[in-house]
Amino acid sequence: MSLIPRTAPWSLRRLYLESFPKEERFPFLFLKALALTKKSRFLAYYDGDRLAGMSFTIEGKDMVFLLYLAVSSALQSRGFGTEILSYLKDLYKKPLTLNAEPLDSAAGNAVERERRFAFYERNGFSDTGYELVDSKMTYAVLSDAEVFSAAEYYEALLGLHPKGIGMPEIRRRK
Repeated sequence: MSLIPRTAPWSLRRLYLESFPKEERFPFLFLKALALTKKSRFLAYYDGDRLAGMSFTIEGKDMVFLLYLAVSSALQSRGFGTEILSYLKDLYKKPLTLNAEPLDSAAGNAVERERRFAFYERNGFSDTGYELVDSKMTYAVLSDAEVFSAAEYYEALLGLHPKGIGMPEIRRRK
């Protein structure tokens, strides 16, 4: 297995729409435009000619925010997600931080959430004790930083919310 990263093509839209629920998606055109800025990267990963996955990152001064990571459903559980994370860690050489649906045994997708948390833990991420609250959902904040900084996380999120416009609340979990 050897992934080849490339700038995200329009054909990636299908994987994006299939991988993330509507309430968690930004408009695809917005992401393509944001990817033109120097702080953001929207990448597609290929195994030969076959689309294996995608990532969207926003680079802050001291941290990188991983907004989206997806692996094609036909290729899941084959190490592609781990390989993408390794690539991003090597590329940036800064801590990665991401948002995930919090663990909730009453949620309709509780098993999926547990699997996602276990995947990120196997790849060096841990729950920071912070959450991100937007108008639609509350997310657990996970990071591979040795010491998590909410201020650095906020600064990285400014790449998605210029001048803080529409910035969700970041708070310690109760």
